Amino acid sequence: MITGSASGIGLELARLACHRGMRVVVTSRSTDKAAAAVASLGADTGSVLGLGADLRREEEVESLVEQVVQRFGRIDLWVNNAAGLFFAPAQDITPNGWRAIVDVNLNAVFLCCRAVFPVMQRQSSGCIVNISSIAAYRPHPGAVHYAAAKAAVNSLTQTLGVEWAPYGIRVNGVALGPVLTAASRFNDPDIRAAMEAEQPTGRIATADEVADIVLSLAAIESTYFTGETVQVDGGYRSVLRSPLPAHQQTAGG
Repeated sequence: MITGSASGIGLELARLACHRGMRVVVTSRSTDKAAAAVASLGADTGSVLGLGADLRREEEVESLVEQVVQRFGRIDLWVNNAAGLFFAPAQDITPNGWRAIVDVNLNAVFLCCRAVFPVMQRQSSGCIVNISSIAAYRPHPGAVHYAAAKAAVNSLTQTLGVEWAPYGIRVNGVALGPVLTAASRFNDPDIRAAMEAEQPTGRIATADEVADIVLSLAAIESTYFTGETVQVDGGYRSVLRSPLPAHQQTAGG
């Protein structure tokens, strides 16, 4: 189950999961976009389901869970990938703007975790992966609302990992640095060059690399791993630097 998977990292994650023989649920706020994503995967229609839902609404999240269980009988992996961001100086962010970003990046994650909990509790097993960002760990000018929400997601991951471990449910996170996708800001050559110049690896991560790491957290070899957020940024967080101008800032995840 992958939220926000009609494009970008989520779609690559769905593609890799299909390739590995998993039964996959693709979601988007738009039912049409979810259907188009499913068609693009070219997988057996019996093993892939596309659903639309507004994850900020409790009743729609609960309906999403019900539909997945009705179709597949269980939920083994839930990836909270859906996210949203707009850039603005802190003093220009309105209360509505703040709530909008916190709703999609934090509140929706909690609603999804809470909704899938009874299913995984009955199974005595399950894995939740929350997609976070290195914005949670360092100054992120122009995106204070996003950075604060992602920091809260990391805390949520840590606490749920402890609370739900007795039920056989693991909760982990992946804090992403810059990632190149079809809709990424890094498709702008100038922005990409500026970021890659600061990357210890000399390049930006690809979406399929990220997908592989996310799925590895659900592997049987990782069953003792919970309550942790793995930073996947090619060492970017470790480099001393001055913040990039606001128009060059971006957030993975």
